[in-house]
Amino acid sequence: MEKGHTKQKSMASSSTVTKAENGQSSSSSSSSSKKRGRRATTILELPQPRPHQPKERSPLTIATLRLVREKAEKRGKRTSLAVSVRHFDNTDINYNWLLPGWVAEERYVPSGRKGLGRIYKYYYDTTGHKYYSKREVLFAWKKMNIICLDP
Repeated sequence: MEKGHTKQKSMASSSTVTKAENGQSSSSSSSSSKKRGRRATTILELPQPRPHQPKERSPLTIATLRLVREKAEKRGKRTSLAVSVRHFDNTDINYNWLLPGWVAEERYVPSGRKGLGRIYKYYYDTTGHKYYSKREVLFAWKKMNIICLDP
C-alpha cells in the first residue's frame, strides 16, 4: 500500500482506523502486522454518519407541490425511470430568491455513455403555473407588481 493512507475496519459499535508506525496502514490484524515488522500504534475513532433528516416544508410549499403533482397526473405524462426529480423552495440556499410558496424543480436526465446528463429547471407559482427560467419568473413578478426590477 502507499504511504500515508489509512484503511478502515468496521467493528460492531464504531469505525476505527489502525495506523502503523512507519506511515503505512495495516489491513490485517495486529498479529500479522508483527510478522511484517510493523506495530500498530494509533487507533482513531471516526464519527458515525448521521441519518438523513427530511427538511420541514412550509404549508404554502406543500400546497404548491400538491397542485403540481395533481396537474402532472391529469396530463398523464410519466417521466422515465432514469430521470430523477427534486423540488426546492426558498429555504434552500440556491433558491433563496424565490417567494414563499414558489417551488423550483430540477430534473436530471442522464445521457451518453459516460453518465453525463443535463439538469432541467422549472419554477412553479402558488397556482401551479410552470415557468421555464428565472428570468421568466422575475418578469412575471414585475407584471404582478410583486417586485420591481431595476435595469
